[in-house]
Amino acid sequence: MPRRQRQRPRRPQPLPSPLPQSEGTAPAVSVALLHIAEPTNSERYYAAIVDGLNDSARRYGVDTPLRLAHFLAQVGHESSFRASEENGSYSATRMRQVFGCKGGQAQYDRALDDCRLGADGQPARLRPRLWTESDFFAGNAQHLLGYVYADRLGNGSEASGDGYRYRGRGLIQLTGKDNYAAFTRAHNARDPDHPRDFLREPDLLASELGYAIESAFYYWDARKINAFADADDLEAVTRAVNGGLNGLSDRGARLARIRKALGT
Repeated sequence: MPRRQRQRPRRPQPLPSPLPQSEGTAPAVSVALLHIAEPTNSERYYAAIVDGLNDSARRYGVDTPLRLAHFLAQVGHESSFRASEENGSYSATRMRQVFGCKGGQAQYDRALDDCRLGADGQPARLRPRLWTESDFFAGNAQHLLGYVYADRLGNGSEASGDGYRYRGRGLIQLTGKDNYAAFTRAHNARDPDHPRDFLREPDLLASELGYAIESAFYYWDARKINAFADADDLEAVTRAVNGGLNGLSDRGARLARIRKALGT
């Protein structure tokens, strides 16, 4: 019988070293750190956005290892560091699950395609037109988002079109007319040499990567998420970003990897 070759043991992959930091300075985002947070993007892509991330981190006070770790973990989960915008083109059942029930998605009964019963013994529908006018909204983002975001977040009525116009955009999706106006003020205060009006040009948050990045930091700052990051409270950070605990395990896994790389 032929002799069986002995296999050499595989060398363990080296763990990422903590990023170099100067005493008293904020940690820097690097291409290597971004790959740890989200490995699917190319080195070239990360090289193109790393300066924008560092600039906005400085401007918006995401300036400690723990703050940065939480921020990168959340953005990695939310958008994979890609500029995006809310799709809004849902099937009938999906739109009812996401937007239809009082108390959110947890109150949707998939088997019945309806909301769970409320105190009055009737399905606790928040937006009954998603059932009664299903064909009007299903597969039509303009109709659906115009309806579900009407008269909220500073938006006008359904007829105004604000709900669709100010749909979610950015690395962490900024949503609603009030938030676009507030981001305009924050950006212009921090960068007065390059003023913008995101109310007039909301698509910039999806089409221009620099503004998609900055809007995520603005979102973080406006909701005072640094305080939750300082307390290392993953659930509180996730609720502030997501409105719930969707994807908590993935966010936590990303956070653990980033913290190891940062040595924190």
